[in-house]
Amino acid sequence: MLRSDRLQPPVRRVLAVDAGSRRLKLILVKSSFGRTQILREESLDLHEEGLVTTEELESHLQSILEDCGRPPIALTLSQHLSTSQIIELPLAPESEVRKLIEEETVKLSGVSDSAIVHDFVRVESSSPDRQQFWVTLCKERDIEERVKQLGFERDDLCEVTTTANALVAAYRAAAPQSTDAVLVHVGAQNTLIVALSHAQAVFAASFPVGGDTFTRAIAKARHCSIEDAEAFKRDANTLTGREAIPEFAELVDGWVAELRRQINDWLTHRHGAATDLSSFDMVASGTSFDQPGLLEYLNGHEGLPLRAWPVRAGLPALGFETAYGTALQALGLTAQPVSLLPAARKVAWQQRLTTQKIDFGNVALLVLCFLLLAFGAWQKLSLVHRQEALLAKVQAGSDTLRANQAMTADLLVEYEGLRPLLECQQNTRDTLETLALLQQSRSNRTFWYVLLADQHSYFHQPISTSTNQTGPTNVSAAAGPWLPFGSGPFSLTPTNVFPTKPGLIVEVCVPESVEGARRVLSQIVNDLKQRSLFTKVDLLSDDLRRDLADPKVILPERHFALSLNFAATEFHQAVPARKTRPGDSLVRPNRRPTATAEESESGKIPLP
Repeated sequence: MLRSDRLQPPVRRVLAVDAGSRRLKLILVKSSFGRTQILREESLDLHEEGLVTTEELESHLQSILEDCGRPPIALTLSQHLSTSQIIELPLAPESEVRKLIEEETVKLSGVSDSAIVHDFVRVESSSPDRQQFWVTLCKERDIEERVKQLGFERDDLCEVTTTANALVAAYRAAAPQSTDAVLVHVGAQNTLIVALSHAQAVFAASFPVGGDTFTRAIAKARHCSIEDAEAFKRDANTLTGREAIPEFAELVDGWVAELRRQINDWLTHRHGAATDLSSFDMVASGTSFDQPGLLEYLNGHEGLPLRAWPVRAGLPALGFETAYGTALQALGLTAQPVSLLPAARKVAWQQRLTTQKIDFGNVALLVLCFLLLAFGAWQKLSLVHRQEALLAKVQAGSDTLRANQAMTADLLVEYEGLRPLLECQQNTRDTLETLALLQQSRSNRTFWYVLLADQHSYFHQPISTSTNQTGPTNVSAAAGPWLPFGSGPFSLTPTNVFPTKPGLIVEVCVPESVEGARRVLSQIVNDLKQRSLFTKVDLLSDDLRRDLADPKVILPERHFALSLNFAATEFHQAVPARKTRPGDSLVRPNRRPTATAEESESGKIPLP
C-alpha cells in the first residue's frame, strides 16, 4: 500500500532547519515549477522554550515535523565546523579533477580520525592556465553528531550545507542583480564573512564574536542578568546617546577591527583583482543588526558601509536567510550548490527518490487506468443515453403516425361527404369546356348541331320509332354505351342495356353527300378524340338514339348522334376507407392533362 507522505514529487517540499546554539529556525518551502512559496516560518528560543535536553528538543521537532506532513529535511551546519575556500588546480580533464581535489582536501583537513565529507563547484578563474574550485569540507562525525542532537537519525535527510553556502544562495535569490558583495552574518556565537565575486562564493571565514558576546558585554557593564541585557539591547541605543555604554562601543570597535582584518587579508591574497571594497556591496545579516543604532554607528564612526539585508515580497522574514538558502539548495534552485550530505545518507536519499519515482509511476498508471475506465464507462453511458433518445424518438414517431392515420381517416370521411359536390363541379366544368370545343369545331364547316344532352337525361327518355334513321352506309362506329336496366316508365331488355357514364350526347346534321358527310364526321370525331377531356368519342348506334330534337331542324338521312364520354377523375370514384402511411398525400390531383393555351383562348370560357 502506498504511503500518503511519499506521494509528493522528489524534493518538492522541504523543511530547512538552521540549528544555532541559542535559536532554532525552521522554514517550510514549497517549489512549483521553479517558483518558491514559503508555507511556514518558526523560530525557537531554546532557553525560553525550555528545550535544554536532547530528548526535549527531539520531541518538539518531531511534533513540528508531524504538523508539516513529514517533508524531507535540509540541515544548515554551523560554519565553524567546516572549511570553505578556493583551490587552484592546473588544467586537467574532468575525470582527474575529483582525484586532485580529494588530495587537496586531505591536506586541508590534516590528520583526522573521522571521514571527511567534501563537495566542490567550479568558479571563474582569471588565470588562463589554471582552474579554480570552491571547495567545502567537514568531518562526517560532526555532521552525524548534529543530526543525532536534533533527533533526525530516522527521518529523511535530503541535504546538508554550511551557513556560508546557504547565505550565498539566499542573497542571490534576494538580490540577483548584485554580483560582487561581502556578506556579514552575526550569529549567536560567531561572525561569518562571505565574499562573492561574479555572483560566486570565493571567500568564507568566521571568528568567535557574536550576538551573545554583545549581550554579555552589556550585562557586565550594567551589572544585570543576561535576560535583562538582551531586552535592553533590543530597545535602547547602547552606542550613542544618553544610554550609550562605552564598554560596548569598545567591543564593537574591536569587532570591526577583526572584521576588517579578515576582509583585508582576503583582498591581499586575491590575484589580479582590486584590493579595496569600493566595488563590493556590504550586506548585514542576522538579528543582531536589529539593535538600535548599530548600523548607523558602523556606517558613521567606523566607515563600514553595511546595509540591511534586502527585503521584498516572496522572501522570508529577517533572520531566516540561512534557512531559506538551505531550502533553495535542497530544492535545486541554486547555481552554486555545495552538499555535505554523508555518503550513506546520500545513498539512502537516492533510494528514497527511486522509491518515490516508482510510487509516482504506479500512481500515474492507476490514474491512467482510472481515466480509461471512466472514459469507457462514459462512452457506454453516452451510447445508452443515445439509444434511449432514439427509442423515445421512435416512440414519438409511432404516436405521431397513429395520430396522422386517425386524422387521415377523418379527412377521408369528410372528403367522401364532399366528393359528390366535387363530382358535379367537375361535370359542370367538363360540360362548359365541351361547349367551347363544339363551338370551335363548327368554324368553316357546313353542319349544325341540333341537340346537346347529358347521357343520363338522354337515355332516360323513351325509345320511339324514327323514319329518318341513318343507314349503315353513313359513318362506321364502334358499339356505344348501354342504358341501365329498368329505369323510368319503361323497361329495356338485356339486349339494349346502356350503362350511363359521365358525358354528353351530341346530334348533328351534315347537309353533304354520303362521302362528304362521312368525311366531316370523321374530322369531328378525330378532333374530339385528341382532347384529353374525353376517353371515348364515337357514333351512337340507331337502337339507342332518342327522338328529342325538333324535326324542323333535322335533315333525314343526314342526322347523326355522337357519344362523348368524359375522362374519369378521382371525384367519380369512392375512396375506400384505409389507413395511410405518413408519406401519403391527401391532395388528389385531376389526372387529366390541362388544355393548351391555344385551346383555352379559342373557347368561350377560361380553362384551368
